[in-house]
Formats: sequence, C-alpha cells, structure tokens
Amino acid sequence: MSQIEKLFEKLTRRPTTTDVLFGDIDKLLRAYNFKIRQPSGGSSHYTYLHPDLQEIVTIAKHGNKVKAAYVRMVVRAVEKVLELQGGKEE
Repeated sequence: MSQIEKLFEKLTRRPTTTDVLFGDIDKLLRAYNFKIRQPSGGSSHYTYLHPDLQEIVTIAKHGNKVKAAYVRMVVRAVEKVLELQGGKEE
C-alpha cells in the first residue's frame, strides 16, 4: 500500500472531531491530479479542480489545519475520482 493510499485510508477513518493538517490534504488531492488555485488577498480558502469532475473543492485553512467538514468533502471528491477511474488507485 502506497503512502497516498495509507493517507486516504487514515482520512476516511479519522474521527470527525479531529482537525487534519492542511499539508496532508494538499498532498492527497495533488496525488489524484487535482490542481490548486491559491487564494489571493489574504484569503484562507484554497480551491482544487479536477479535470474529470464538475465539482470544485474549496478548503478553508485554519492555521495549518483543516476542519473535519472539509476533510469529508475531500474524501468524497477522491472517491468520485476513483469511481470514474474504475476503482484503480494511482
């Protein structure tokens, strides 16, 4: 199992009350070919786009952490990408 697969598994099992590091979320999304659009003007919101998805994933960064609601959104987005790819992980 690759590091990315382990990270994804960890995020799917993580308790909803625990914050996750932004770096882990960023690493996971980039590994599944999401492109980042960084905020301008001091915003804490990062936008991720995937060429196969219509949905846009927006993550609010709080310090160096991401709240559980955003983690669940990321997990759902990665699951959709995996489904579109026929279940194969990269």
